[in-house]
Amino acid sequence: MKDMIQYKKILVSLESNKIPIFLFLSSMFIFLSFAGTRIFISDEGVILNQFYSLIHGSLSLDTGKINIIKGVYLFFDGHIYGKFSYSLLILSLPFYYIMRAIEFLYGAHLFLLQLWAMCGGIIVYLILKYRNLKYAELLGAISYFIMIGANIVLFKPIYFPKWGELLSIEFTDILISSFLVVFVYLLFRNFFGDKIAMFTSFFVILATPISFYAISLKHHALTLFLTVLAFFFFYKYIEKKENKFMYFAYILAGLCVWTRVLDGAVLLSTLLITDIIIFRRKIKYIIFISLIITGSLLPFFTLNYLILGNPVSIMENTDTAIVSGTMEPGQNAIILPDENYKSVTLMRELGYSGNDEIKYYWQDILLDITFLKLNNTSGIFIISPFLIIAFAFIIDRIKGKIKLNTMDNFFGLYILLFIFSYKNSFLTIVTDTPVVLEYRYLLIIYIVLLYFAFRVSKVKSLLETNLKKIVVLYCIILAIALILFIIEFPLPFLTIYYYAALIISLSLIISISINLFAMNQETKVPLLDNFVIFNIALSLALSSLFLLFYYWVVSMTYTTPAQDLHVLPIMDNLLKWMYQTIL
Repeated sequence: MKDMIQYKKILVSLESNKIPIFLFLSSMFIFLSFAGTRIFISDEGVILNQFYSLIHGSLSLDTGKINIIKGVYLFFDGHIYGKFSYSLLILSLPFYYIMRAIEFLYGAHLFLLQLWAMCGGIIVYLILKYRNLKYAELLGAISYFIMIGANIVLFKPIYFPKWGELLSIEFTDILISSFLVVFVYLLFRNFFGDKIAMFTSFFVILATPISFYAISLKHHALTLFLTVLAFFFFYKYIEKKENKFMYFAYILAGLCVWTRVLDGAVLLSTLLITDIIIFRRKIKYIIFISLIITGSLLPFFTLNYLILGNPVSIMENTDTAIVSGTMEPGQNAIILPDENYKSVTLMRELGYSGNDEIKYYWQDILLDITFLKLNNTSGIFIISPFLIIAFAFIIDRIKGKIKLNTMDNFFGLYILLFIFSYKNSFLTIVTDTPVVLEYRYLLIIYIVLLYFAFRVSKVKSLLETNLKKIVVLYCIILAIALILFIIEFPLPFLTIYYYAALIISLSLIISISINLFAMNQETKVPLLDNFVIFNIALSLALSSLFLLFYYWVVSMTYTTPAQDLHVLPIMDNLLKWMYQTIL
């Protein structure tokens, strides 16, 4: 009887929070589908070595989990340290020990596979329940067993003693990213309602590089989560005028400083300028928030003191060291293949090459990081062409159709401070990352640009009234594009993608501009509206195709198939087949 009551309570909870739960589980399902043991870049090897040392009670890297010797290490007081924050690694510790215990009982890899299938089963249940179909619970359970069965035939456990640290950090990032998607939904629901919030959440997953970092060992997902959560509490303060929400925002900004110094500094500065200058706070309040900020920075100060002997020293600004042959391999160490074994041939065949041209003028750099392509580095609007619509905000503002509100000013200030703080990084993005197309330094800008895009009433109304049509078109275009890619491989994908994205971006901004500059804003032009809708679906499909392409390329080129093990055995076998077929 008690079990039945508990079961009913779970169903009621699912029903009342079905959209956030659906988004969380959808994120988990998608991210776990692509989760595995690959190492994307050398920086991740440094992070993995930091985590291995942390588990063994040390901050210095006397032994290494992986043979990565070129990376952002620092040498201080006779010891080698990784240069990345320990925030994500400390969060990953409990998951490591939980998964190690599960490994002892019946297998951590099998647990992750079951978690993936459970997410899929509940998603099916929620969709069927939303459509008021019978036997939703039964069909959800059947879906779970089908997903398990489809993978268990090929199941081979990932050896946890060797890969446990990597899987634990990756799973922590997946959890953080899933919560990020939920809070993006909650934030945009406050601004624009349910439909736009749902669109934004899936846009983050399917059409931006944010999802790429959900399955990595990097700190970007945690930084984004802390920033979006701070945005959420800032909005709650505007809505309810209760200081406790501002206090939460400051705490999150302080933790963001610990995670990534520059991102946290931009967030903290934006909050302070808005709070003190625009809201005109009194001295007593300023003193109190100063204490709150100092308290939130204690983890940052503590780790700096333990490593560098000075709480206000910043590891990111400390000179790096090239570590060669001084780090002993730890127990169950991961040995990556030699440079010669990497798929350099595949990289060249796909259009990747070094970047010899360096640009110094700010206008050239600005064009390269937004629209233009410099060798293999595409601009933010080329990676996610839909975001070009954000420029329509300027047009509507010039026409007087938009009156600036507090959030407009806050996000505008945030972007200005972000650009100013990252001016050197923008140059680095253009000159030093010819193969890094995900623009990891600009991830938060994707979310802020989405906000400004939906502040345009025409864009918002088009999406709200045609969301189902856009989803159907998106699925059809993506399916056709994937089939063509497989049939016609090898093809000059980057060249085709670049010109297609550029044409779509220009089409979107021109068609939206014509709509906005029309004599009568309420005049409906079905042909023009349908053209915009088609281009929106096309831009989203193109972004998703690019993400799949980049994920595949990275998986093929950073580790051998023998060390590229996936949570889903089907994905594992698929990538191995692609590797062998292409090379």
